[in-house]
Amino acid sequence: KVVFGPCWALFFVAPPLKFPPFPRSFSHPTGVGLAIILFGFLIVPVLGGIALLFQALLLAHGGLTTLGANGMSMAVVGPLVGYLIWLSACKLNLRKDVSVFLCAFFADLVTYAVTSMQLGVAFPDPHAGIMASVLKFMSIFCITQIPIAIAEGLLTVLVYEQLTKRQLLVARGH
Repeated sequence: KVVFGPCWALFFVAPPLKFPPFPRSFSHPTGVGLAIILFGFLIVPVLGGIALLFQALLLAHGGLTTLGANGMSMAVVGPLVGYLIWLSACKLNLRKDVSVFLCAFFADLVTYAVTSMQLGVAFPDPHAGIMASVLKFMSIFCITQIPIAIAEGLLTVLVYEQLTKRQLLVARGH
């Protein structure tokens, strides 16, 4: 059995914990690693879409005009990469805690790599072009997002261990 509510709550609560790397933009945990592990990839875009819509409407986080971009980075591409890493780590028979950490860590980082690409396309450097702008956004996000991804990976390991210890989930893949 799996506890669905707390997982969705993590999706809803984690992103509004914002750290501003530069004006009018934020780094934050994504909360998708645990959902990927518990439910697999296919449900995560649904959970993420619902959470992003509620955040936009109720918390003014993100907003309706950025829903598509946020959904693609935070509910599709980042989680897909995290899920592929989870599956690979399971096939390699890595320890569960290592597999969980890698899944959450990379899902978070890839989310921000995609966000950097989206911002680079939306706001290209007038002299150096899109790629220079993407690299600028990535370098700025790295300052805050790498520590956040590490913290999110560790927190996901702790939550996963508690859920398995209390027999609230049966792990997918392991």
